[in-house]
Amino acid sequence: MKRFPNWLKIVLAAFAVLFVLGAIFGKAPEPAPVAATSPPTSTTPTTSATPVPVSYTVSAVTDGATVIVRGSDGSSKTVHVLGVTAPIVGNGCYGLESLGWATTTLSGKAVTLGAETARGVAVTLAGGQDYAALAIQGGYLKYAADAGVPALAAAETAAKQAVSGLWGPPCNGNIDVPAPTPTPTPTLTPAPPVTKEPPAAPPVETTEAAPEPDSSVYYKNCSAAKAAGAAPLHRGEPGYRSALDRDGDGVACER
Repeated sequence: MKRFPNWLKIVLAAFAVLFVLGAIFGKAPEPAPVAATSPPTSTTPTTSATPVPVSYTVSAVTDGATVIVRGSDGSSKTVHVLGVTAPIVGNGCYGLESLGWATTTLSGKAVTLGAETARGVAVTLAGGQDYAALAIQGGYLKYAADAGVPALAAAETAAKQAVSGLWGPPCNGNIDVPAPTPTPTPTLTPAPPVTKEPPAAPPVETTEAAPEPDSSVYYKNCSAAKAAGAAPLHRGEPGYRSALDRDGDGVACER
């Protein structure tokens, strides 16, 4: 039998020892994982469209509780104001007054509309004042009880206490009938002023010269005048002379 050289034995023994040590203390390195190739991502930013709020302007007023508004987007719609009741124009008491005030307050003015509900839409003026509250407090509109807005109910209570607008005569809060026709008051024609006439001037006494007695008739005394049937004799008559007129009253021989 052939024997291996000692050097070969030593080499084989060393390889055997290394093999055993490697099996005990170490593992063969695993290959590094290969990263999956992902598709390139787009760097284009994603933008979401934000709706532009629509502003409204009152273009027409139908009555105190109904208006037509035009939006900044070109839209147009009819809006019933939430919480109010208006007199019928031309047939309801205080209708013309209510329409006139609403037209002055709203026509051509910018307003903010609230959410649409079955009972109407809240309308806010540019200054932040609620239109319905302002109208009710001034007595131009009545509060719609089914609206359920306590602030509007309080505004109507204040209007009633102040007897404002439609709460005063002749409506007295009743806007469903025409205003009563006032009874005409008879016009009294004043008597013309009495013009006092200046007092009449006293008569101017004029002293007239006594007419000259007729010298063709002569009575010696009253007995002669009576006998001739001429008594009594008046001043200026034939036969009169002052000697026969004892009392100087212009009548001679009166007795």
